[in-house]
Amino acid sequence: MFAVLTAGLALCVFAMLVLVFGNVVLRYAFNSGINVSSEIARLAFVWLTFGGAVLAFRAREHLAINMGIERFSPRVQKFVHLVRQLLILWVLWLIITGGWEQTVISMRTVTPVVGMPIAVFSGAVLFSAVAMALMVVLDLFVAWRTPATPENAGAFRTSVDSVEDI
Repeated sequence: MFAVLTAGLALCVFAMLVLVFGNVVLRYAFNSGINVSSEIARLAFVWLTFGGAVLAFRAREHLAINMGIERFSPRVQKFVHLVRQLLILWVLWLIITGGWEQTVISMRTVTPVVGMPIAVFSGAVLFSAVAMALMVVLDLFVAWRTPATPENAGAFRTSVDSVEDI
C-alpha cells in the first residue's frame, strides 16, 4: 500500500511540474495556456502534502524530542508512549470527524474550470487522518504487548533518533 502511495505522490510531483512549467511556457511563448493547470496542480499539491504526511508518520520522521524520555525507566517510557499515542489518536479522531463533515459539505460544490467536487481536496485530509489513525492503533497494540525492557525502549519512541544518524 505504501509503495502505491509513494508512486501516487511521485505522479503528483510530475503532474505539477508538467502542468505548471508547461503553462508558463505556453503563456510566455505562445500567449495561451492550459485552463485546468492551476486546479489540477493545486489538487496534486494538496494530495502530495497529506500523502507525504502519511509516509513521514509511517517512517517516524515527524518532529519529536526524545532526550527527556530517555532518562526514564522502560516502564515509564512505555506508559508515556501509550498516553502520547492515545492523545495522537484523539487528535486524529477530531481531524477525521471534521474532514468527513467537510467532505460531505463540499460534495455539491465544484471547481470553476474542471467541475470536480471540492470534496476531492478535503478527501486528502480524511485519507491521511484515517491512515495515520490505523497506524496509531497498530502501534498501540504492538506497544501494549511489548515488554518494558531496556532492549525494547526504542519501540516506545515516536520518532527516529537523530543522534544515531550522526
